[in-house]
Amino acid sequence: MTIKEIAARTGVSADTLRYYERMGIIPAVPRTSGGVRNYDENFVEWVAFIQTLKGAGMSLEAIADYINLAKLGEQTCQQRKKILAQARDVLLQKIEALQNMARLADYQLMSYDTVLRPRTDSLVGAFTSA
Repeated sequence: MTIKEIAARTGVSADTLRYYERMGIIPAVPRTSGGVRNYDENFVEWVAFIQTLKGAGMSLEAIADYINLAKLGEQTCQQRKKILAQARDVLLQKIEALQNMARLADYQLMSYDTVLRPRTDSLVGAFTSA
């Protein structure tokens, strides 16, 4: 299948597919005699696998590391699990940061009339009178 066809099937853009290939997170794509990429069903599986890892919060760099370790075989299982655990830790840190932001937003809503609005009006007033 062409890059356009696999992009439509996977929901991943052609540019992203080319990038994945350059990064080595999908295998090199065979080409036709005319040089056109010729994807098969295996590549659909690869893209789905990458999307699953991304969906769990892994960066493309971490995914590349994970795949490179997997290519080395069974002896890298613990290292791969460590990459997954690190990605989870990053997710938990992001969740904590979002919770802090939500608490700040709650405070701003709760104290809008007494704190945020007067501060906003003061700043805007100083800006417009300058």
